Amino acid sequence: MSKFMYFDFRCTGCEHKFSDLVKPDVQETPCPECGEEAKRMISAPRLSNDMESRENHWVKQNRQKTAQDKKFYADHGVDKKHHSYGS
Repeated sequence: MSKFMYFDFRCTGCEHKFSDLVKPDVQETPCPECGEEAKRMISAPRLSNDMESRENHWVKQNRQKTAQDKKFYADHGVDKKHHSYGS
């Protein structure tokens, strides 16, 4: 079983810096701001057994995903409530 660890990443597109919980061999991940490829920065990994910090991480990730979805729908003129996928 592979453990997950926090690493720092920097987006190659918008230069956004963020931390993400990934497997140690992961070197790239999508940027939560623009979706471009983000590369892992050289930094010390952070381990967390603190339930509150893990919960805060996922709350933040959900907020970022919601903001990303809203921007996508606004940019593409799609009303999410009335859009059905696959039709």
